[in-house]
Amino acid sequence: MKVSVYGAGNQNLYINKIKAPELFGGEPPYGGSRVAMEFAQAGHDVILSEPDRNALTDEMWKKVEESGVKVTNDDIEAAKHGEVHIFFTPRDRILEIIKNILPHLPKDAIILTTYNICPLVPYHYLKYKFKERSDVGISSVHPTAIPGTPQHTYYIIGGTSLEGKDYITEEQLKKCIQLAESVNKKTYIVPIGAICPTGNMGSSLVTAVALAGILDYYTIGRKVMDIPEEVIELDILMALQTLASLVETSGISGLLKALDVELIRKSTSFICLTEDQKTSKAALERLKNIDEELMERVKNAKVNPTTPVAPQRLVNELRVIMGDRAADGAIKRSMRKLFMNE
Repeated sequence: MKVSVYGAGNQNLYINKIKAPELFGGEPPYGGSRVAMEFAQAGHDVILSEPDRNALTDEMWKKVEESGVKVTNDDIEAAKHGEVHIFFTPRDRILEIIKNILPHLPKDAIILTTYNICPLVPYHYLKYKFKERSDVGISSVHPTAIPGTPQHTYYIIGGTSLEGKDYITEEQLKKCIQLAESVNKKTYIVPIGAICPTGNMGSSLVTAVALAGILDYYTIGRKVMDIPEEVIELDILMALQTLASLVETSGISGLLKALDVELIRKSTSFICLTEDQKTSKAALERLKNIDEELMERVKNAKVNPTTPVAPQRLVNELRVIMGDRAADGAIKRSMRKLFMNE
């Protein structure tokens, strides 16, 4: 298979900030360059496009080239080469690169994002460009762990979206799975909009903690307190939407300004009713120790006007009131806020 990888990976982030060699093992180069190396070593025809020669040391570049990867600084050359196009470039450059390469991609090519951006973002930003190239599919090969470490054992691939739309054909999806399996990686197929909260190192942490809290409440609510399931679900919806809405309008500092953390700790302590509620107890302990610098910022934070709503209900209301076409425009602009903070 012909594979084009864009971006060698931020080695300073992996090596000096995350400290991947000490914490996780493996050896540099990590990230996009390692992905390119693995595919080349599996027998694929691979180009790595990286305009910054300083992205890797000379020794790292030597490893890349000795693995069989062809290195270029020309994205268009990579575009013309690949059946599959994988992005490890900085988030703020991905849209520009995809826009530039789309006209040059071979027929039925596949664009795959990793942990820098959700594939829905380039699709909706460049919707008219993608309409011109309706043969081009877009999905992800999200590695979750850092490529080049022993923990990188699987890829997350985006399938049918949460709203029921396909951005990739069945044949293109099979090709993505075959590519991942050719380097002995397991594949997980998830709805395309759920890739980031499932796989990103940052947002998946929030997902994991929130999901654990939901399960704690569900278990206690049903088994101990005999609360109806629909009441539990409403409580969960109110909590999550209030938190999300405050973050959207007022940021982390505004969120903490609006909430009384000590009151939340007291309220939560009353529902710690069983010995196995380790998640809830850990949350209470964590809320005792909020970063002092952050709390100083909270003193001067502003809580902007915020309207918590049930967003899926709102989507349905918009379609009824505005009609599908106008509603879709408003929904897509809202999606850009969600995925790109615009």
